[in-house]
Formats: sequence, structure tokens, C-alpha cells
Amino acid sequence: MVLPSLLMPLAMSQIPGVSWLHTCGAYICDESGQQVSLTGIDIFSGQGEGITLSDIQKVKALGFNTIRLNDMHWGLIEPFNETLKGIDESWFTTGKTSFYKVSFDQIVNWAVGENMYVIICLGLGGQVYHKPPGWAFPGFPTGTTDKEWAQKYMAVINGTATREATGIANTWKYIANRYKDIPNVMFELLNEPLTTKTALAGNSYKTFNENVISAIESVETRSHLKLIPLLLNVMNYHGYYWVEITNEAVDVSNSNVVWTSHHYSGVSNWDPNGNYWHDAFTWQGKPLNAGYGNGTVYSAWRIARVAQQIHMWNKPWIVTEFSKKVTETGWQNWYRATINAMKENKIASWSFFDYTSNTTHEVGWNIADPTTQNQIMPVLRQNFGTLTVMRR
Repeated sequence: MVLPSLLMPLAMSQIPGVSWLHTCGAYICDESGQQVSLTGIDIFSGQGEGITLSDIQKVKALGFNTIRLNDMHWGLIEPFNETLKGIDESWFTTGKTSFYKVSFDQIVNWAVGENMYVIICLGLGGQVYHKPPGWAFPGFPTGTTDKEWAQKYMAVINGTATREATGIANTWKYIANRYKDIPNVMFELLNEPLTTKTALAGNSYKTFNENVISAIESVETRSHLKLIPLLLNVMNYHGYYWVEITNEAVDVSNSNVVWTSHHYSGVSNWDPNGNYWHDAFTWQGKPLNAGYGNGTVYSAWRIARVAQQIHMWNKPWIVTEFSKKVTETGWQNWYRATINAMKENKIASWSFFDYTSNTTHEVGWNIADPTTQNQIMPVLRQNFGTLTVMRR
């Protein structure tokens, strides 16, 4: 199986097994209008081990129907300038500079052949492997602290980094055009965007996302799902950091939009019997005043505040990363509390972090490691049910 828009003409009827997806209120639906749930796994390149067809087949055999790829490095894809001519096509055709050690076209082809969906997520920066292009952000701090990376995100979102914002839109335009005939793919616009100013989550972030989606739509022949992450506040909020901004967030006007978040323990040494601050929120059908609660209440609050805001917009909500290491105390209780809160708040789909082929990396939540897999997979199956495309 090869990509129809890249290597040879291919009728859509020849692409087996998967449906084009669209949003239907707070859920995701297939072409027949049936609600589906994507059960995903982040396939992470780790320290550059790469991805093989065997990796994709292994996670499929575990019951996952979606892979998420968040090692799409903007700095490697568009190294020359912000225009479409600034794209390094070899990243897609040969994998020359890719941490995946194989062309991105090949990864998508493998997913198509295995009847799996693919979340393509663009990494702007914030981690050592997600550096922006060398031409971008001149004069900005070169450090890797959260606040230093937040300055870059904020400049793109508030419109002062116009060249960089144009580059991101053009990168997505190129990606969308390359995979426009593939129903398997969906586009997650950024990975973990950061800010120190919560007001940017309003109209500024709305405008940025709408501009990127317009660039994607300008080349689409059929609409793919567009996944937008909630903006993250890296400033101290009652002792917490990387908290999703909800109260000031504004929905976008585009169709086929899914809002996303990530969920980790959020506090050091999470304890189900600990004492943690939470805002007022609705839990188990009842309003709960702001105050302190145990670890289960805290986890429910972090999830509910996100889900309830997104559902006010009548949009689907996906957690595209969630995990806790089995080497940490309380991990089983954390999974139960987290997954129960996800189900209570009508999660549309989810993606677990992670699978990395080198089992010595991402230790504690890397299910490529047989020991970790034998601990985590029963918890996922017990709480989420059968790991397949679920129809409601």
C-alpha cells in the first residue's frame, strides 16, 4: 500500500478498513454517522531509535487503533525559511534528518496498511529535541526553561512573530497537501503550547489556530480532524504548573475541530490520600466548592475543568497524552482515578504515553518493555474495556 497523492494514483475504494472521520457534537463519528472512539498510543522516537513496521504491528496487536507521532520537528521540516520552498522534502521522502530513522511517508503507509489512524503533531519547541528552525526567533532566549520557550509560543500567538506564524501555517499547508487523500491522518496543530499570560488563550489563540486551519483547508479535498491543544499556563497556580487555561479560552469557528489536553499526575509524589487544592467544579454530578481534597478529587478536577469547558463549546475532547510511571507510588490508584474521571466527563478518545522501541528509555511507562506492559495493559483494559474502535 502506498500513499495515493504521493507515489501513484489510487482510488479511495482501494484504501482498506478506515473511515473518514468528522465531529458530531461532543463525539467523533465515521462516515455512516456512528460514534467511534480512538484508542491511541504515542510512538516516541526516544533517543532516535526509530520506528519500524514491527512497532506498529505490536501496538495494534495490543488493541490500539491509533498511533500518535509527536516527533514532527518543525526545525527539521522547514529549515530554510518560512515559505513553502523552505520545506525540506527529504524529511518526508527519505527520513534523512528524522529521529524516526525512516521517511514519514513510510510511517503513514504502514499505518494505512494496518488500518490504523495517525495523529500527526507538530513540535514547535519546549524540549531538547523540539528546537525551532535556525532562522526563527532571532534575538529570543536560547535557553530551554519553560518560561524561555513560552516567550516563543507567545510571540507566535500574539502576532509579533509574524514570520514564524507564517512558517507554521505553511508547514501545515504542506503536510495537509501531502496527505490530503488519506482518511487515516488527523492534524494536531502544536504539542504543549506554553504561555505566561493567560489572556492569550482568548482571541489571540483563536486567530492563530484559525489561520493555521485555513491554510490546511485551502488544500484539502476532504476535511480531516484538526486537533487543538488548550494553551498551558507555566506560571504558579496554587502550587501547580502547566495548567490548562480554561476560563479565558475561546473556541474557534472552524468545523471538524477537536480540543485536546495532556494529563499527568501534575504534582510530585501524588497520593490518593494527599491534600491538594482544587477550584470549584462539578464532580459525580454534584457541585464542589473550591478548597482542598484528596488525590482522587484533585485528578478529577484537573480533568473536569478541561472537559466541561470543551463540552460547553459542543466539541469533542481528546487526551492525547496521559500516563504515570509504574515506578512511582500510587500509580494504580492514579490510573483508576484518572480513567474514571475521563469516562465521567465523556472523553471522546485518548492516547497513552508511550511506546519506545528501546526499552531502556522512558522507563516506567514504556509498554515496549514486557514488565511495564504486563502492569499497565490490564489496568487500561479493565477501566476502558476492549481496546478497539468502540462504537456507541
